[in-house]
Amino acid sequence: MKKLILFFTVVAIVLSFSGCSLNKTASIHEKVQKMLTELESYEADTTITRISNKGENTYGAKQWYLISGEYKMEMVSPEDVAGNYTIYNGSKVCQYNPKMNTAVAIEVEENQARNELFLGQFIKNYLKSEDVVVNVVENLEEGTSTVLEAIIPGNYKYTATEKLWVDNKTILPTRLVIYDTDGNERYIIEYNEFVYNGNIDPKVFEITN
Repeated sequence: MKKLILFFTVVAIVLSFSGCSLNKTASIHEKVQKMLTELESYEADTTITRISNKGENTYGAKQWYLISGEYKMEMVSPEDVAGNYTIYNGSKVCQYNPKMNTAVAIEVEENQARNELFLGQFIKNYLKSEDVVVNVVENLEEGTSTVLEAIIPGNYKYTATEKLWVDNKTILPTRLVIYDTDGNERYIIEYNEFVYNGNIDPKVFEITN
């Protein structure tokens, strides 16, 4: 009888801890979902690695983004590309090269593939995906993260699926990886600093041409 009582006591304790763990996991998931759905803008210092069949290239870049679609990305490293930037103001794309001191602005149509290096496009893909995958806890060297996966529409060979890592403590993105149709990494965006819904000066997205 004592053994039976002890058994049920142990089961009750295990279930209690399991319930706490499930509640914690659900809470984190809800916070991550809230962060994604309420994002209006962000500013980030990033490290972008592009992987091709010829090798890897790594760049330092600063990003500004509005959920309405406007963005700016300015290269900060390596030295030979530092100062180059691209702006999209909602209707035009402007590319600037400081070495040539030239800026070219052209009217463009909405192009999803052009936006894939920005978190906002991941959010749009994620919310539209029917078969999303969420790994609520994944152990990494720097802690635990929630990992979300989405399908990139358009049947592009080199940008087919993507995963986003969100830190469970800060509820901020830390990494975005884009994969090709064979599951190989093609782009890795590390968010070194991330300002969520900050006050971005509208002049950042101005095109003067």
